[in-house]
Amino acid sequence: MEIMYIVPHPDDESFGPAGAIDKQIKEGNEVILLTLTKGGATKVRHNLGLSISEMGAVREKEMQKVQKTLGISEMTILDYQDGGLAKVNPFHLEIEILNWLQHYQPSVVITYPVHGGSGHHDHIALHHIIKRLFFGKKDTLQFWKRLAYFTVIDTGLPMFFEGGIPRVTWTKKEDIMVTEKLGNANIQKMKEALLCYDTYQEMVKTTNVIDRIGDKTYFELENETHPKMLSSITELINN
Repeated sequence: MEIMYIVPHPDDESFGPAGAIDKQIKEGNEVILLTLTKGGATKVRHNLGLSISEMGAVREKEMQKVQKTLGISEMTILDYQDGGLAKVNPFHLEIEILNWLQHYQPSVVITYPVHGGSGHHDHIALHHIIKRLFFGKKDTLQFWKRLAYFTVIDTGLPMFFEGGIPRVTWTKKEDIMVTEKLGNANIQKMKEALLCYDTYQEMVKTTNVIDRIGDKTYFELENETHPKMLSSITELINN
């Protein structure tokens, strides 16, 4: 099947889903990646002495390495303002994404859940736009069978840190519908994908992303419930 990941920034495809992407490709699926910004506004650019556009060009090249490393079939990188998706007219973004959906015609679309994973406004804005498209255009986009959200299971810790600062609340365990079990080869590919981002190696270490993901990748499914956990993002989809 065609599986399309739609994310806001370079590295979103590697910080977590990369192992699952490798697994999905090795299972015979075609994976497509649409990224809405070049990610040039990252604070890392200050350490490198680069402008936003220069940093965006660097990250675009890093993404091209990821595409080759993971074997992603098609990749499109747009140039919306990094950190500014929540300020863009949502109907404009909806039309943009709709055009790419009609172009690639994926069976499965994967993006961020309502909490955005990190609470990043770009992630959250994108979630709502894609969810609206899924329900609003479902009758005209017959190829689109499933909307899934790459996610992590909530820790169950108190909602607020010391001092009353709220934390991001992730997905409840009972809302996870797909658990993709990763093999050693999939985990190795995730490591290789993360290594493509030369400028982000400090972030890779700080977030400890590889250990946090472990050998399982989790997905929510929009408007679907199943009596048992699915083991593949394409399981039980009728062509």
